[in-house]
Amino acid sequence: MFGTAGAETGYNRQKIEELRDVINTTAQKAGEGIVEILYDGIITSLKDSWYAPEAVEFSEGFAETVKQAGQGVTEAFDAFRDAIQKAGANWAENTKGEAPTLATIDPVELKLNITGIQPERNGDIVISENVNSLIASLPRVEDMIKQRLETLAITLDAETAFIGGSQAQAVQDCFVKVSGMVHKIFRFLTEGETSLANQLAKARDKYRDVAGGISTAFNNQGQ
Repeated sequence: MFGTAGAETGYNRQKIEELRDVINTTAQKAGEGIVEILYDGIITSLKDSWYAPEAVEFSEGFAETVKQAGQGVTEAFDAFRDAIQKAGANWAENTKGEAPTLATIDPVELKLNITGIQPERNGDIVISENVNSLIASLPRVEDMIKQRLETLAITLDAETAFIGGSQAQAVQDCFVKVSGMVHKIFRFLTEGETSLANQLAKARDKYRDVAGGISTAFNNQGQ
């Protein structure tokens, strides 16, 4: 962040401003990683295991939850950008230089592709037993995302290290917020009314009731 000429070292506003692109690139990589792992770890299994109108409805709610998390991810990285900018302004004040200006971070758009989730398969409503394995794997999928984020955090810390003792804390604060948004996504999948297990149980009960009603109707016709 400082230009060097011989034995002299000075404040370099341009170098600090260039960090905006580093932060922005990291933010977009984080978003891409979240969506990629969610798709590979959840959607690819779900689309081959559950064919029903309820599957489409569930996946739409899931995709919307993921999309909304993008705002929180964006805000987390923009807060880190702001910390860098304020640190640069402090250096500028101490060295009588011009304070840096770092543009805000581009929105991190978490767009999950759910087009593979279908309302039926060749006219049949299907729930495969494979969904049980999917439900059991959800904690592992969340851990995979957090591991990807940890790698990005290490890289970002190294590439933006100039603000002194608060550097590591600023990076940690950023990624704690991002991890919190990821956990919010998994709460949708694992807790309460919206959970995948609950939605599947409701769907199974509905299908059993329908099948039972059809069977009773046929039996009554034969009497």
